[in-house]
Amino acid sequence: MIHRQVPEKEVAHVCPGRRGAVAENARRQAVGRALELLYALSLTDSVFSAYDGHLMLAFALIGTTSRDPVLSQRAVEMGRNRALHWVRQWPLIQRSLNVDTVLQQVIACDASQRLGVASKHIARDLRTLMNGYSTAGLLYFDAAVEQAPDDIPEDCGCGYPNVRGCQSCTGCRRALQTRSRYEVWYYALTSAYFCRRQAMPVQVRTEDIMRHLVHLRPYPEPGAPDHYQAIYAASHTVYVLNDYGRARLSPRLLPLEKDFLERNMSWALDQGEPDTVGEIIDSLLALGVPASDRLIVAGRSLLLDTQQADGGWGDEADDYGRFHTLWTAIDGLREHAWTVRGVKDNALRRALQASKPSA
Repeated sequence: MIHRQVPEKEVAHVCPGRRGAVAENARRQAVGRALELLYALSLTDSVFSAYDGHLMLAFALIGTTSRDPVLSQRAVEMGRNRALHWVRQWPLIQRSLNVDTVLQQVIACDASQRLGVASKHIARDLRTLMNGYSTAGLLYFDAAVEQAPDDIPEDCGCGYPNVRGCQSCTGCRRALQTRSRYEVWYYALTSAYFCRRQAMPVQVRTEDIMRHLVHLRPYPEPGAPDHYQAIYAASHTVYVLNDYGRARLSPRLLPLEKDFLERNMSWALDQGEPDTVGEIIDSLLALGVPASDRLIVAGRSLLLDTQQADGGWGDEADDYGRFHTLWTAIDGLREHAWTVRGVKDNALRRALQASKPSA
């Protein structure tokens, strides 16, 4: 494995007394600024209405898995404010839901419960609604009978709901891009994880999807069409297995994914991708890589060096990109509490056995 050399400008953030780890005070200040901007974005009606579940989950996970009690308290306060607003808005939200939008509300329901905001009545409404949808309709494919497909079209800008296999939009006739099978797979994996936590009536199980991990290997190299989404498939595998930041995992659990993420940290640094860098740091730390590792030091230093005065990283392409970069950068810079060791879900552990690399 080739490690990226740490540039001179990164050395300023290194704490000599902690074997090369990036100074905790600098990271704490950066996380605080980023969290305040994330909250400001969540208060924007258009942003919150579009991404309520993911925004609430960001505050819930930061608040419940961080080692810093001040950060935890502030994130929970922010999250509870947004969750209470979401509960008040539920009658309006419910009327507009469909097969493409209902899963984000499952995530919102899960986040609200993590934050201590009652939403059992909303969970009941969601279960009733989801009884009318098929597994393939919700998750793009049925992992009980097939691998992640490569014929799922991207959403068209005109909003027409194109079916699987379409190469041009039925509504406006524009050519359609196809979703990466890696994206299709990790979307199904994470969706099944939240559905399971909320006892939603989805027939496919998280372990059914995890068994297909073996079919995603070997992972594509930089320049390959699926390379970017493969990084996120690897990181979201870690997230589901470690219960989204609660558990520290053995590096022996996912040796191929760990190696892939380590090799691609250099690529993400060269691309100046704070979003990707944050996810890789978060995943590698969860897999037991120490904070003093040169890849972690280089990644955290890049995040500190590129943070802007408003607390963000300048990702202005769209609202999702901006808040998601804030979320992943915070996760890459903060300290986790790691209250659990290893995978506690026996079914998931068994599913991983089918994906173990050959000796």
